[in-house]
Parts: sequence; structure tokens; C-alpha cells
Amino acid sequence: MEESKEKPLQKLNGLNIGIVQDNITTLDLSHRNIKDICESVKLPANLAELNISYNKLENIPDTVMNLKSLALLDISYNNIQYFDDTPSFCHMIEILNISNNKLLGPPAWIWFESPEKLAKLDISCNINITNSFQQGYFEEIIQCKTSIVDIKIYNCGLRNFKQFLGTFPKAKSLQAGTNEISYLNANSFTDIPCEGLVNCCDIQRLNLSCTLVYNIEPHIDMYKNLIEINLSQNEISSLPNEFCNLEYLEVCILSFNRILYLPEDIIKLKKLITLCIDSNELCVLPDNFWSLPNLKKVDLYDNYLCDVPVYVEQIQEIDLAQNYLEEPADENYLSKKRKLRHNIVGRLNSRKYENNKPESSHASTTSDDESYDELHFDSYTKNDQSPNGDRPSSPEDWDSDDYWVPHYISIRNITPPQSPWLYFVKRKMAEGNFCPMDMHTVSVAEKVKYEKLCNPQIQYESDGQFDDYSDDDS
Repeated sequence: MEESKEKPLQKLNGLNIGIVQDNITTLDLSHRNIKDICESVKLPANLAELNISYNKLENIPDTVMNLKSLALLDISYNNIQYFDDTPSFCHMIEILNISNNKLLGPPAWIWFESPEKLAKLDISCNINITNSFQQGYFEEIIQCKTSIVDIKIYNCGLRNFKQFLGTFPKAKSLQAGTNEISYLNANSFTDIPCEGLVNCCDIQRLNLSCTLVYNIEPHIDMYKNLIEINLSQNEISSLPNEFCNLEYLEVCILSFNRILYLPEDIIKLKKLITLCIDSNELCVLPDNFWSLPNLKKVDLYDNYLCDVPVYVEQIQEIDLAQNYLEEPADENYLSKKRKLRHNIVGRLNSRKYENNKPESSHASTTSDDESYDELHFDSYTKNDQSPNGDRPSSPEDWDSDDYWVPHYISIRNITPPQSPWLYFVKRKMAEGNFCPMDMHTVSVAEKVKYEKLCNPQIQYESDGQFDDYSDDDS
């Protein structure tokens, strides 16, 4: 009887893996509870793709480091802290995923050896990856430039090390943000383009969601090739006119920001297909908005729009709910809304109802004294104690010397709601100095009330007022 040419099964941490032939090129060892791979375990010499994700590896096994033909390595979701030694597959690797580990620094060989074929790198969710950026190491590594074109680097705590992004000058896809995020580990950029990111001029797809972006700089138009941008869940209040110079932009996601208006030049985005600007503070749309020739999907859910011009038939998906307007009731609109909401849950229908709060002190029906009482005593009711930590005073204390000294106590703990007229205010601010009262933490109206309480108007007696008919000469 002929002997079998197949090699015996090898044991790997109690698990049998069948390595039958040397010409195996793909091997999946994920989800095996592997803590180490012994040197006696010989992986196929021609192995091109290896997946050992979702295990308990603390180091890159030597048998993996010695592979020479490896083009794809997925070693994500392990406990690896260091990957600095140069592997034998350095100039053969094309795709490397080492996300969701415990890296204390980026794999040094990627920057210092310049792998020739490495195109895709995922080092996201390594929250301590910047720990090694000290004692001059950071200044040394940012001098290196990689040839990586697709980089994922979200949830790496890049706050003080934005220049690190400049080591990817050839990046075409950069994901530095994600909606699945912990703000403690999030990258923080504030302004874009930021330092380091200005070196990545060839970007076509940029994701900066949940990265605390507050301001979009006018030179955003440096990304001439940008096709898709995701700036959702940030603190953006406006878009510069230069944003409309991104002539190749097809997908623009601006959900969950504080955008008040869109620039009039948005008509220049001729290739725009998708615009998601839901959950913002839009008051109006540009007059020429529906003239965008390729626009197919528009998400305007949860804004402050009071009127929306009739949209053209080319729009295939749209949502106008939760604005200060009545939604269309025709089946054509409803079918388009259902299509947009296909993978979205938790949205409401119908219109948003405006809060009937007076916009100025003159619109209020209460007197100044009543307003002061409301501010003063409601704060005690809500907090159950005075601002100094003392219990509220009793009626017997009202005749004390200090009780009636005016002092300001506001019941507002958040920024007052902003009204639709802020679109007009925003434009006036661009023309010169203009101070909108609703943008103060404590509104101007309340400050005026306080000043009137501190400096009451002098009352003069008129003839016949307070006549005293008593015989008392005192």
C-alpha cells in the first residue's frame, strides 16, 4: 500500500490545523483562541494570505515573520504591543491590518524600510499608539514618507500629533474618524485642513466624522480630487465658499452638525449625487439648490426649514420630516422617504413645532419683578439649594440686610435656542462687527433685566398721588 504524500496534521495550542500541501496560498486561523504559534509549526512557504485575527497573540510569531511571499496579513483583534522588527515579507506585503490591538507605537519598519508594495494599512483603534512619540522619536518618524494609498487611523488619540498624517502624502483614502467611537480615544483636529493633512493633496475619500472639527478653512479646495467627504457628528456651523470648488465631489455627508446655511455657490458642485445634512440648524436653502444636475439623494431631516421650494423629479431619495413645514403627503414623496430611511431607525414623521418662548423682554407679559422672582426662586426649586451650597432662606430671613441685594441667578445651563433669523445674522457678521444676542450663553435680554433690577428707574410723584388726608402732622 502506497504511503500518503499528505503531511500529518499539526497541533496549534490544542487545535489541529491541516497543512496538507506546500502550495497552499490562503490560510484562515481566526477565532481559534491562539496565544502563540510554536516554531515547530511550519506554515506553507508560498502562503500569500494569512488571517490570524480575533486571537490572543501578544507578539508576532517567528513563523509568521519568516514568511517571504505574504501579501495580505490580518492580525487585528489581538493583544500585540510591538511590531517594530522588519519581517521577511517587508517588500511583498500589500495589505496589513493590525487594528484593535495594544500597540504602543506604529510598526517602525513601515516608516523606516519603506515597503515597496504596501498600499493598504489599518492601524485604527490602537489607543496607546502615540506613547512612543517622545524623546525625539516623533520628530524622527515624521521625516519618513510612505507610499500607502489607503489608510485607516481612527480612534488613535491623535490630538497633539497631527503631523503624523503628513507621512501619507500619497493617500487617496483616509479614514481618521468613525461613527463607532469613544470620545476619549478619538482623533481631534478642530480645523481642517489641519497640520499634517495639508500634505495629503491627492485624497479622494476623506472621513473625519466625530473628530471634533469646528472650522473648515478656505483652503479646503486644495483637495482637487475629492470625491467623497464625511464630516458628520462635529461642531461645524458653516461652509466656506471655497468648499464649492470641489468640482469632483459626489458624496457629501454633513449630518449632526450646527450648519445654519449653505453657500450660494453650491451650484458649482455639478457632480454632487448625495447630500446628507440632516440634524443641523438649516434655516433656508439656496435659491438654486435644486438646480444641481446630478443630485439624487437629499437628507434634510431635523432642521429649521420653514419653506422648501418644489424639488425636481430627478431626486430619488429625500426626507423633509421634523422641520417647520408640513411634509408633502403624496405617494411619490413618501416612497422616496421610505427608500432613504431603509437602513435608518428611530426617525419621526410630520413637522417640528416651534417653541413659543418670547424672543425679547418686551414680548413678555410678566413684569420685571416677576421675571426676577422666576429666575431667583426657580433656581432654588430645581437645584434644591443656593449656588453657594446653602439651603434656601426662609420667609423670616427676608428682612435681613443682605437678602434683597440684587444678584443674578440664571436658570439656563445651556446655550439658548437659536432662531431662524441667525441666517441673516451670519451674513451680517461676515460684513462687519455684529453681536447677535442669542449666541451668548446668557442672553442680552436677561442681562438687561438684571441691569434694570440693579438700577431701577426713579419714580416721581404726580399731583394728587399719595394724598394724605390724616390729621397727623408726623
